[in-house]
Amino acid sequence: MIKQTFYNLPEEKRKRVVSAVIAEFSESEDEKISINRIIKRAGISRGSFYQYFDDKVDLVEVLQQSFAGLVWADAETLLNAADGDVFDTYAKLFDTVASLADDAHKRSILRRLLRNLHANDDLVSEYLFNRFQGGERNREAYKRFSREGLRFQSDADLELLVQIICDQLKNAMFAFYVLEESREKVRGDYLRKLEIIKAGAAVKN
Repeated sequence: MIKQTFYNLPEEKRKRVVSAVIAEFSESEDEKISINRIIKRAGISRGSFYQYFDDKVDLVEVLQQSFAGLVWADAETLLNAADGDVFDTYAKLFDTVASLADDAHKRSILRRLLRNLHANDDLVSEYLFNRFQGGERNREAYKRFSREGLRFQSDADLELLVQIICDQLKNAMFAFYVLEESREKVRGDYLRKLEIIKAGAAVKN
């Protein structure tokens, strides 16, 4: 768990630590996340690192918090444009994330970041299954998705549906950025999977 001492840091120093974590995940060539490299990049001691974090798993939470704001801004816009349709929202979200590849520098960073997250899947799994608590903002988003036409109506069921869709989006991004499959193929496969999921989640006429 990220410790309160990290959040109490001066903003400049906290940003420096966050930048070091992001750089480690997005620039490491051997795909093994190194605390030594992070503390060197951030200009902090190993003792300070453990005053801020329990272990490497907390670094996944740093990434999640860092990118959540950016993704949330796009998701808010897409959610409004899709009139609350969860499938339409995530179909559009693919295009938004894939469009970052138009910038060669961002494409390179995302390729390495996704590759390293995949290589360190044990850290990601530990975080998602045992430490991720979600957030009020996420819960509010679930409430804004329309239940119209869905056979599952509860917040809990909708949250599970979104998790399933997010898994498919993550796989699509890995195929596009890391495996370097064509955008058209990955998009087509992703949208087809959304159709299949929707067929199982929608009320039959």
